[in-house]
Amino acid sequence: MNPKSMFFETLELIKLVFNSRKYIWISLIFGILSFGILYYLLVVKVANQDIWISVMMSGALFVTLSIVSITLMSFLSAILFSMILFHFNNFRKGSEKGFFGFIGSGIAAFGVGCPTCGAFLFGLIGMPLALTYLPWRGVELQLVGILILILSIYLTGKSIKGICKIKNTEISN
Repeated sequence: MNPKSMFFETLELIKLVFNSRKYIWISLIFGILSFGILYYLLVVKVANQDIWISVMMSGALFVTLSIVSITLMSFLSAILFSMILFHFNNFRKGSEKGFFGFIGSGIAAFGVGCPTCGAFLFGLIGMPLALTYLPWRGVELQLVGILILILSIYLTGKSIKGICKIKNTEISN
């Protein structure tokens, strides 16, 4: 299966989930909450509630990449959360692939924060300067987390598609 067809197949499954307004609202609320928490970790905890202090400490490129990645992580986490709820509500089985994606969110969250003083989460586990040892100061953790989320959305979609075939639910290809 080529990547293009995998992408369109996953997109069709996401559309199937979002046919219900319930999952749209769940996704929207979850995404806003996720963004708020990650933005709080980036700006409030690290830069004393001022985005410009964060820019002066870490540089405009790092802060811009961090905001883009937390937006993307929030968006992908919200889609994954809705897909997992859809899967559970319709088929009464949890999805272990979805849990894998939320591990990706956790990994990516460790990359959010100032590279010189360390991410808030690293400080919680006693390693406040951990990001200074990474080549891109934590951006790589954000990218790994995003890739894990994308993989998890794909695997959860495959799981939904497999069960839909068994239950005779049509998914347009």
